[in-house]
Amino acid sequence: MKKLLKAICISAGLVAISGFFVYYTHKREASNRLLSASQRNSDYYLSLRNFADFQAIQGSPLSNKFNDVLSVKVVFDVREGTLYFTQSRKYRYHHEFCRDVLGDSSPLEIFNMLNYGGTLNRKYLLANLNYYTRSKIYGLEFVSEDRITPEQIKGLVKSIKENSYLGDSLNVLISSDYLLALNNEGKLDIKKVFPSDIYNGQRFQLLNAGVAYGTLRMAEDLKNMLSSAHDILVFKGTPANVPVCAGILTNSYQTPLSHINILCHNRKIPSAVDIDILNNKKVRAYLGKPVKMVINNDSISITLVSAATVDSFWKNAIERKPVKLNYNITWKELIPAANIGLEVKNIVGNKAAGYGELYKVSKKIGSNFLVPEGGFAIPFYFYSQHVSNHNIKKEIDALAVMKGANASDSMISVQLKRIRKAIKEQPLDAKLLSDVNKAIVATGRWKAFRFRSSSNAEDMDGFSGAGLYESKTGILNDTDKPVDMAVKKVWASAWNDVAYNEREAWHIDENSVMMGILAHRSFPDEKANGVAITKNLYRPKFPGFTVNVQVGEVPVVSPPDSVTCEQFVCMNADVINILQDEVTIDYITYSNINNGKTVLSKKNVARLYNALAAAHKHYARLWAMDKSKAGQEGYALDIEFKFDSNGILYLKQARPYR
Repeated sequence: MKKLLKAICISAGLVAISGFFVYYTHKREASNRLLSASQRNSDYYLSLRNFADFQAIQGSPLSNKFNDVLSVKVVFDVREGTLYFTQSRKYRYHHEFCRDVLGDSSPLEIFNMLNYGGTLNRKYLLANLNYYTRSKIYGLEFVSEDRITPEQIKGLVKSIKENSYLGDSLNVLISSDYLLALNNEGKLDIKKVFPSDIYNGQRFQLLNAGVAYGTLRMAEDLKNMLSSAHDILVFKGTPANVPVCAGILTNSYQTPLSHINILCHNRKIPSAVDIDILNNKKVRAYLGKPVKMVINNDSISITLVSAATVDSFWKNAIERKPVKLNYNITWKELIPAANIGLEVKNIVGNKAAGYGELYKVSKKIGSNFLVPEGGFAIPFYFYSQHVSNHNIKKEIDALAVMKGANASDSMISVQLKRIRKAIKEQPLDAKLLSDVNKAIVATGRWKAFRFRSSSNAEDMDGFSGAGLYESKTGILNDTDKPVDMAVKKVWASAWNDVAYNEREAWHIDENSVMMGILAHRSFPDEKANGVAITKNLYRPKFPGFTVNVQVGEVPVVSPPDSVTCEQFVCMNADVINILQDEVTIDYITYSNINNGKTVLSKKNVARLYNALAAAHKHYARLWAMDKSKAGQEGYALDIEFKFDSNGILYLKQARPYR
C-alpha cells in the first residue's frame, strides 16, 4: 500500500520545493490588527485577543508527556495566507479541521504526506500552541515527524504573533531530533524553549490515579514505628524500597519506568508527585490521622475522615485469592543460553526465560544487537536442594510459625535475616560450583560473571518484582568476590524484607517461590544504560516506544536524588508520512548530567528502535499462540538495554508490561 501511494504521488508530478512559503501575497494578507469578534465562530478564531480567547478554544494535547497543558491547534493555509486557531475540543486532529472546515478531501495518508514533508509543496503548516500552566510558558510544538523548514517555522511564528496577544512570550519547543539538529546548526534564530525547561517547571506529576483510605504518615518516620499496609506514605526524594502501603506521595519526579512507579502500577495504588508536598500545611496538619486521598490527572485531594470510615473501606476491599506459583525442580543441569526460553520458565525462572528469547532474536539474520555473552541458567532444583538443608529449613519453618501467630513486623524482619544468614553460611553443592566454574572457563574470555535473580516471583504478567531481588558479581578464583558466594547471595535475596512483604501483599504462597539464576559475563564499563517499553505510554493506541536512558552506569530505575535521565518516545516516521522512512525522536527531557548533550545519538536511537521492534515482533508471535494473552490490548515488553564501552548494543532482559 505504501509503495502504491508513493507511486501515485510521483506520477502526479509533485514538485519538491525546499523552503516554499508565501506569507502575504494572497488575497487574505495578514494584518497586525487583531480581528474583531465577528470573525469568530464555533469552528475557529482568526485571532486571539487575550487569554480568555485562548481558554475558549483550548483542548487537551494528544500526548500526556507533560502535565497541566492547555493546547490550541493552529492551521496556516499557505495558499490563502490565513491562520486559523481551531476549536480544539471540537477538532482533535488537524486533518479533521482541514477536511470539515476548509473542504480538503485528501485521504489521511495523502494529507500527512503533503503537510509534514519538508520538500513537498504544502497546503498547510500545522502545529500545536501549548500553554504550560505551571511554568507559564507558551510553546509552539511540531510533531517529531514534521520536516518543516526553518523559513516556514519563522513565518508561522510571525503570523501567530501578529494575530494574537502572545508577542515575545511565544517560544518554539525544540522537542524533536529534527528541530534539535536545526538548532545545533544555527538555523533557528528564534525564541526557543527546550523539553527540560518544561519538564523541570512542572509541579505535579501523576503516577497512578485512584482513591485511597488510610493513615497519612511521613515515610522517614517509619524507622521509629511499624508500617501498615493501610498507611498513605509521604516520601522525600526517591526511595530505594517502598513498603506495602495504601498510597504514595513524593516530592521528586519519577520516570514512568522507575521502581516506585512500576510498584504503584503493579499494586494499583494511587500515587503522585507534588514538588511542594513537604511544605503543604494541610498535609502537615493531617499527619497521623485517617484521611481519604483522591488523585486524578491534575491534582491531589486529601480530606479528613473517621477511623471507622477507613476500617469500613478496607473491610469491604476485595481480598486477593492465594497465588500458588508454578515450578519444576526435576532439571539438575545448567542450561546454556541456546536452550533457554519461555518453554523452560518453570525450570529456570522468568528472567532467564526472557533472556533466552532475546538470545534467539539476536541470532536471526539482520539482528543488530547482542545479549550478554556466556549466558547460562542455574535451575530451581539447586536452590530447592540448598534451602532443604536442615539449618536453613528450620529457620524457614520458624518463619511460617511466626506468620501464623501474627508476629510483629520487627520479629518477621529478624527472622528473615536469620534465613539469609543461614543460606549464605551453608556450603554450595560441590558439583554445582564445579559446573559453574567450567561454564565460565568455557567462554575463554571472561572471568567476571554477573549472577542475576531469576525467580518465579518476578518478571511475571502483572507482577514485575522490579527491585525486589539482588544481582551479584562473582569472579573466577577471586577471594574478594568468589563465585559460590555470589550464587548464595542471590538465593538469599529471595528472603529480603521488601521481597517477602511484597509477596505477602499479593498473597503469594511462600512454599511455591523458587529462585533460579541467570548468569552471564559482567560489564565493567558502559556508555549508556536504560529501560524501554515497547508502546507509547503517553499517547494511547499511537505507535512509538518509550525510552529512559542515562549516561554511563548511573541507574535509570532508581537514580540518585536530583538526577534526571533522558526520556523520549521514538517511532518510525512512515506511520505519519509514508515517504519518510526513518526513526524520529520526541524528547520529554534530557539528562541533567551529560553536559547538555543527548545521551544517545540519532544513529543509536535508530539502532535501539530496530532492536526493540524485532524483540516485540518475536514476542507478538508467542503471544498470538498463548491463549492466556487473548484480548489483552496494549500488551508490551519492558526491556533493559545498554551500549557498552565499544558502542555495541545489548538487550539484557525482557519482561511483560501491561
